[in-house]
Amino acid sequence: MTSPKGPGAALPSSPVSEASLSPALPRPRRAALPLVVAAGLALTAHELTAGDALRPGVNVTLWVVLLVGVLLRALRRQGQAPTREAGTLLGLGLAFAVTFTVGRVPSTFALLNGVALLLCLTLGAAYLRHPGARVAGAWALVGAAFTGGLRLVYGAFALLERFPWARVRPARGSGAGRWGVGLLLTVPVLLVFGGLLAGADAGFGTLMRRLFDWDLGGVGEPVLRLACWSALAGGLVYPALMALRPTVFPAGEPPGLPRLGLVEVGLPLASLGALFVVFFGTQLPYFLSGTALPGGLTFSDYVRRGFGELMTVAFLTLSLLLAAHAVTREEVRAGAAYRLLNLAVLAPLAPLLLSAANRWRLYTLAYGLSEIRVLGAAFLAWVVLALGWFALALWRGRLRHFAYPALLLGLGTLLVTTALNPGALIARVNVHRAVAGVTNDLRRTPQGADVWNLLNLGADALPVIVANLDTLTRECGPTEDCLNDRSTVVRRLQEEYGEPRDLRAWNASDARARRLVRGLR
Repeated sequence: MTSPKGPGAALPSSPVSEASLSPALPRPRRAALPLVVAAGLALTAHELTAGDALRPGVNVTLWVVLLVGVLLRALRRQGQAPTREAGTLLGLGLAFAVTFTVGRVPSTFALLNGVALLLCLTLGAAYLRHPGARVAGAWALVGAAFTGGLRLVYGAFALLERFPWARVRPARGSGAGRWGVGLLLTVPVLLVFGGLLAGADAGFGTLMRRLFDWDLGGVGEPVLRLACWSALAGGLVYPALMALRPTVFPAGEPPGLPRLGLVEVGLPLASLGALFVVFFGTQLPYFLSGTALPGGLTFSDYVRRGFGELMTVAFLTLSLLLAAHAVTREEVRAGAAYRLLNLAVLAPLAPLLLSAANRWRLYTLAYGLSEIRVLGAAFLAWVVLALGWFALALWRGRLRHFAYPALLLGLGTLLVTTALNPGALIARVNVHRAVAGVTNDLRRTPQGADVWNLLNLGADALPVIVANLDTLTRECGPTEDCLNDRSTVVRRLQEEYGEPRDLRAWNASDARARRLVRGLR
C-alpha cells in the first residue's frame, strides 16, 4: 500500500503494537524529524533534572513549554494545524505545569497534579492532528488514555524503526562501511580470545583488568533517567507527529455489548431510585437538625466513613447510568420513558449529595481542615458538576458527548482547588481555630494545631507557621522533653529552607520560605 506523502503525514504503526491490532492500516513514511525532536526533548529533560534539580519546579514548566512549542512547530512544518481539543488539553497541561513553579502544594495534591499533567499531555498529543475528542464517548477517551500508556513503552522504538536509516549509510564504494563492519567483527574476537589468554597467565590477566577497569559507578543513574525521559518524549512525540489514530480501540461503542430494552434496564434503575428515597428518609431528621448525630455513632462513624461511602455511591451511580445508556437500544434511548427512569435515579440522588455535603460541614466544624477533606470537597464539586452535565446531555439527547466535557470539568476542578493554595488554606484555618480557641456545638474544647503536621503541608503553609511560631511552639529546657520545642522547629526549618536550591528546581513558595527562615532566630 502506498504511504501518504509529506514528512510525518503518514500515520505510523509499530510492528508490535498498532500494526498487529490494525493490520490493514498503512505504515508511516520514514521521517527523521520525529526522532530528532524526541531525542532533543529527552536530553533537555535530563539536563533540567540532573544533579540536585530532580525536584519539580520551574524545570517542569520549561520542559512542557518546550514540548508544546516544538510539537506545534513540527506540525506547522507538515502544513497542518492543531485541533481545538488538543489546544485545550495542552493548555490545561501548561496550567498544571505552572502550578509546580508557583506553589509547593501538599504531597497528595502534587501527585494528583502530576497525573493530571501527564493525562493532559497524553490526550493532547493523541488528538493533536485528529479531531473528535469533543464528541468522543467515554470508550474512546479511555482507549486514548490506555493507548497513550502503551506508547510510552513502544513510542521511542517506533520512532527508531521509522527513521530513514538508509540516508545515513556510507556511500557505496567508500571505505567507511568496510571499516565499520571490520570493527564490529573485531570486538567479539578480542573479547573471546583475550578472556582465554587472561585465564592462562596471571600477568596478562592483570594487564587486561587494568585496561578495562573503568569506574562506571556513577553512570547507572543518569543512564536510567535518560532512558525514562526518552520513553516519555518518544511516547508523546510519536502520537503527535506520526500516529495513525488516537486510540487502538475499535471505533464506536465497545463491541459485543448486549442490547437491552426498557424493562431490562428500567427495573434496576427504578429500584435504585427507590433505594435512594428510603435512605434519605432515614437521614432526614439528622439533616434537618443541623448538628445532631444518630444515637451511638461518633463522627468517625457518621461523618468520615459516611462521606466516603456517599461519594462512592454517587460515582458508581454515574458510572451505572453511563453503562445503562451504552447497553440500551437506540429506539429506547430516544423515548421519554427512558429519560424519566434516569430522572428517577438522579432526583433522589441530589438529596444524598446534600447529605454528603452536610457531613463534610459537620466534620470541618469539629476538626478543621486536612488534605483529605479539601480533596473530598473538590471531588464532591466535580461529582455535582458531572451529574448536572449528565442530566443536561441526557435531556438534549447528546449523552454520547458526555465524556470530554466531564473530563474538562474534573481537570478544571483540580486546577481551581490547587489555585486556592490548599496548604496555606489548611494551615490558616487550623491555626486560627487554635489561636482563637474556636468552640461550637460539636467541639466543647478548642482544637490545638500540631506544628509538625503543619510543616508537612509544604512551603505554602510556612508564612502562616512563621507568623504564629510563638503560639505553636514553646521554649523547652535541656531537661524537658516536649514535641514543639521552638529551637528544634527552627533548626528543622533552617535545614530544609536555609540553603538555596538548584535554579532549575526553583519554586516561588520555596523562595518565599527561604526569605522567612533567614529572619528566624
